Amino acid sequence: MTNPPTERAEEFKSILRDRLSNGTYEHSISVAQFMCSLAEKIGVSPDDAVAAGLLHDICKAANHDEIIRIAEEYEIDINPVQRVAPGILHGAVGAEICRRELGVENEDVLDAIRWHTTGKANWSKLGALLYLADFAEPLRTHPEAEEARRILDEKGFDKAVRYVVEKKFKYISRLDNIHPATESFRHWVAAGPADA
Repeated sequence: MTNPPTERAEEFKSILRDRLSNGTYEHSISVAQFMCSLAEKIGVSPDDAVAAGLLHDICKAANHDEIIRIAEEYEIDINPVQRVAPGILHGAVGAEICRRELGVENEDVLDAIRWHTTGKANWSKLGALLYLADFAEPLRTHPEAEEARRILDEKGFDKAVRYVVEKKFKYISRLDNIHPATESFRHWVAAGPADA
């Protein structure tokens, strides 16, 4: 792996190695690399892209009871959808772990991590980039990830983000509960460019 540019990348990778499964660790590295390769093209700091990409799944290995416990300890609001599907909370909990335990202070990085599963309206390009990269990084070999990468190459960032939003929404719309942020993110992206 080419070392990502952020000054804390090696520290973050060491922390992640201890916290994540091999598959999630490799995914996080791939997301960071993918984001770094696109960052300057879309006006995002490569350091911010690497930090968000590496750290987005920092608490992915936590079980549902642990996610709820940490969320309550950190006084994170838990809505009814998150109570039913606590895995959705891993972004919000991860952002607080990054803030409180790792000393990450960059609000744009924390916001990208916090909302990377659901998305949110009026999001930054960094957040939209993480949303895209989480779905379409090169280790993702499902046809939709390959199509997202093709759209990115041929039609650009905004169209690729729209594609991912629609694919993810189609998948989750089969569930009983959809997080309200996902609905608002979908409408926001459909209404215009996928950046703030």
